[in-house]
Amino acid sequence: MIKSIFIKVLWQIPAILAITSCLGLGFNHIRSNRVPLICYWSEQLQGSRAQGAVHIIPVEEAARLFKNNNAIFLDARPESLYNEGHIRDALSLPWQEVDEKFIEVAEKIPADMAIITYCDGANCELCDKLAVFLCELGFENVSAMINGWTVWNRHNLPVSTGNTP
Repeated sequence: MIKSIFIKVLWQIPAILAITSCLGLGFNHIRSNRVPLICYWSEQLQGSRAQGAVHIIPVEEAARLFKNNNAIFLDARPESLYNEGHIRDALSLPWQEVDEKFIEVAEKIPADMAIITYCDGANCELCDKLAVFLCELGFENVSAMINGWTVWNRHNLPVSTGNTP
């Protein structure tokens, strides 16, 4: 008896998972604002902006915008890391404190300026989360520089330390 119940349960679990997956995918397909099923972190996505994706900017393009004073950089890392070192003139907007600090930082962003978010580490998602947050608030020219702090330093570009940009 217990063996037959066990076999029945083993068959039902995959069936329930398959049915709920099909329902979820079906509802997602008919929604007007679909949730993307795949999110790529490849730097080869430069210049693309699929629905729900953020433009990934290469360090060379970010450096050109920096040199021409055409972009403002937002450091999504914790403030302690920002104080240890950051891109020169970057503003600190830690993702973990975005709700508390956003208004203060947003007042310092010129309306026509490109915004580049960055964090550190190839797997760091803070800059992407911050960029998506800014896009959802209506900022239009937003990009994320993946592994930004490391690649910026690798290219010997201008940096600062302390809590002032």
